[in-house]
Amino acid sequence: MRLLIALSGIAAGVVGLALDWVSIIPSVTVASEANPVARSFVGAFVYFWTFFTHLTNLWLLLAYAAVLSGWRWLSGFAGPVMLGSAAAFIMLVMLYYHFMLAPYIALQGMLAVASVLLHYVAPAIFIVWWVLFAPHGRLAFRDIPLMLVPGVAYVGWVLARGAVVNEYPYDILDAGKFGYGGVAIGVLVLLVAVSLFSAILVLADRWLAKRQAVAN
Repeated sequence: MRLLIALSGIAAGVVGLALDWVSIIPSVTVASEANPVARSFVGAFVYFWTFFTHLTNLWLLLAYAAVLSGWRWLSGFAGPVMLGSAAAFIMLVMLYYHFMLAPYIALQGMLAVASVLLHYVAPAIFIVWWVLFAPHGRLAFRDIPLMLVPGVAYVGWVLARGAVVNEYPYDILDAGKFGYGGVAIGVLVLLVAVSLFSAILVLADRWLAKRQAVAN
C-alpha cells in the first residue's frame, strides 16, 4: 500500500507537470496576440519553474524518490522537517488555488486536467501518504521556522527575478503593482497560514507517533 500510494502520487505529479509543460511552453515560445514577444527555450524554462505550483509538485516527486530509493544525494528531501514542510506548502497550494484563483479562471483541455492533478489530486495523495507512511515523532514546534525556509526562499527568488524582468507569476507577489510593502503584507499572511498548517502537522505528527507506538 505504501508503494501503491506513492506511485499514484508520482503519476499524478508527473502527468500534471507534463500536461502543463506541453500546454505552456509552446504558447510562450511563439509570438502571438497573447504573447507578443516569443521567449527562448531557456526563458520559457525559467518562466515555467517560477510558478510555485510547479515547484512544489516537483518537490513532492523528489520526496517520494528520496524515501523510496534511499539515494544519499536525495536524502535531504527525506528528512522529517522537509517532508513536513512539503506537506504544509502543498496544503497552501491546494487551498490558495481553490479559494483565491479557481473562482476567477476558466481552464480548458489539458490545462484543466493538469490543474486538477497539481492542485487537488497530487496534494491530497501526498498528505495521505505523509499521514500513513512518513516516520512520525520527529517534528517539534521549534522546527516551524525551518519548515518556512523554502517558501521564503521562493519569494526572494521571485522578487529578485521580477526586479530584473518586471514579471511575476502571481498577482500577490507583483511588486510593480502593489509595491514591496504591499507584497510584504500578502506574503506575511501566507506565512502565517503556512505556520498554522505546520503547527497542525506537528501536533498530528505527535499523535501519529503515539498511535504507532501503541500499535507496535
